[in-house]
Amino acid sequence: MNPTLPRLLYILAALAWYLLLWHTPVTIFMAACLSCLTLPQYRHLCRKGRIWRQRLDRSRPVTRRQRLLLGLSRQAPLCGYIVMILTCLIAPIATLALLVTPQAAAGFSRLKELQANNFQLPPEWVSTLQDWRMSLSEYPRVERLVDDFLQKVDAFLGDAISTLLTRGVDVLGGTMTVLWTSFLFVTLTILFTVYAGHIRKISARIFRIPQAMLRRFTGTIHRALRAIMLGIVLVALAQGVLCGIGFSAAGVKQPAFWGMLATLVAPIPMVGTALIWLPLCLSLWFTGKTMAAVGLALWGSLAVAGVDNVLRPLFLRQGINAPFFVLIISILCGLASFGPVGLIAGPVLLAFAMQAVEEANRIYQHG
Repeated sequence: MNPTLPRLLYILAALAWYLLLWHTPVTIFMAACLSCLTLPQYRHLCRKGRIWRQRLDRSRPVTRRQRLLLGLSRQAPLCGYIVMILTCLIAPIATLALLVTPQAAAGFSRLKELQANNFQLPPEWVSTLQDWRMSLSEYPRVERLVDDFLQKVDAFLGDAISTLLTRGVDVLGGTMTVLWTSFLFVTLTILFTVYAGHIRKISARIFRIPQAMLRRFTGTIHRALRAIMLGIVLVALAQGVLCGIGFSAAGVKQPAFWGMLATLVAPIPMVGTALIWLPLCLSLWFTGKTMAAVGLALWGSLAVAGVDNVLRPLFLRQGINAPFFVLIISILCGLASFGPVGLIAGPVLLAFAMQAVEEANRIYQHG
């Protein structure tokens, strides 16, 4: 038989699936990532199911109850995996709804108010800044630098808040789209996991890659995704919770809402949660709450930023063997190229590239 024909048929099948799902690349990518991350748990459930079936098969005579249990043992791994996936997705959403929803309306109203005012500074802020600028008038260069800095900060905060507000309204207004995307995401995750062995085998045949090499690539991506989950997602959640606690202690209105925004911006390198807690510190300062402003600034710069500076490099470098500076560059480039999904795509592509170089070096050494 001509070996080219099966390979061509595999390529045609992959092309058919691509044409079917090409309009949802982000959903496909995220489903593949979650599948790769949770595949060991599914295989563990499958091993448990096989052990259960073997015990039932050794029982003689086979009763009706044992036949029923034998049928359940075949479906238990898949059902358990689906329950695990749904729990991982629903639990954070339910928690977010309980904590943030009561404060979301007031928080979005405040953001809309800022947007209506073109994100201009409050009058009391402007008055204080004018006093500072008058004191700097004797130093023209310093005054010019301060003006440039304030203009850049104002423009950056305006763009950031506009983006958050627009995305929030889009999510609230596109309920059916969100439901369809969520359903597709869960379905693709389950399909990728259940047929992971077949997908790996077909990929190896299409690209003519040895199975052992493909397993090493899969292991590398799995370790990278685990590091991203710990170093980016969980650290961002921890920072958001710490920010919410600090906002509540400082007397900021809607602390859970601002804590949620802090969680969303926490993965951004260099600035992160400071985009949220620093303006709130200034707001407290200009409204006369000096001690609360100082306390929140210390909490944000020591506790919240400390979690980011200590845990994020630790977790990321455990899964991706690269200098932390290179990891930061991969995240920034991923954000610039792919948007929010670049937080995951950037480090994953970096890990994939490093593994490809390692495989090439191994081939040259044994060639």
